[in-house]
Amino acid sequence: MSDADSDWWDHRPVFSTTDKGFRLTGLAVGERPGQVTIRLLVSAALCFAGWGAVSLLGTSFLCGATSAPAGSCAVDVPGNLPTALVIAAALVGGYLVLFVTVDLSEQARHRFGQRRAAGLFRSVPLLAGMCVGAASSVVTAVAVDPAETVRRTLHGLIGTEAIAISAAVAILTGVWCLTMLARLPAALLHAHQRQATIERLRRDGRRYAGQVKLGRIVYWLGHDPELDVTIEYDSPAGSHAVKARMRTSPDRVPADGSRVIVYDDLRGVVHIELDRDAGPTYEPEARYAASE
Repeated sequence: MSDADSDWWDHRPVFSTTDKGFRLTGLAVGERPGQVTIRLLVSAALCFAGWGAVSLLGTSFLCGATSAPAGSCAVDVPGNLPTALVIAAALVGGYLVLFVTVDLSEQARHRFGQRRAAGLFRSVPLLAGMCVGAASSVVTAVAVDPAETVRRTLHGLIGTEAIAISAAVAILTGVWCLTMLARLPAALLHAHQRQATIERLRRDGRRYAGQVKLGRIVYWLGHDPELDVTIEYDSPAGSHAVKARMRTSPDRVPADGSRVIVYDDLRGVVHIELDRDAGPTYEPEARYAASE
């Protein structure tokens, strides 16, 4: 795999002097700053459709399991289907929806170089699909006799459980989706600006040799540790010791004192990356693995 085709996470550890946690941004060598593409939009549409179908079918099955009147379900689910067939169809459908969702998340993470932006980009179509699917069930149920259905649902009468649950799912996922949607533009802009800065510093910045001094583990994000580190390097302006965050995996924690490359624009903005040409060595994996 060439550098231009690699994922930014393949170049871990990832350093930042400004960001932390899911905001840490990477850019693979040879890659351009990521943007929203047609492929990402198609994957997002598939994710929306998949979770919409899951929500719609789920609430319809729930409706069929209650004593709701006939015709109140968005999808008429036959009650005489073999149990094995229903389970097999649910497993296959669930696998396909999860595959599309994971693929969208990985595409976005690769493209934007940031887990926060990727997570928001995945969450919006997922939640929107669930909201639309559940809302469709509610609209279909209420359409039979709006006034009576609403009255029975508000009074918690038997046969309206599915309607009440579907409405709650639609409202909760709708509010959550709007919250994610409001945060998404700023997250995409931040990721793009950080990647553009990395690209600019690699191209135009002054390059200095430095070394990393490991500090404490701040926390684990999943199984990946994030550490406080100090980057020491010399430039014509003197010696520097820059505080930074380092995100990596337990098997890719560089040994204390490992060589790094510091790109400096002489205006206080720096980018740091491990000097792979120096043949870095790594700390024992068990030392930085998250405790169970």
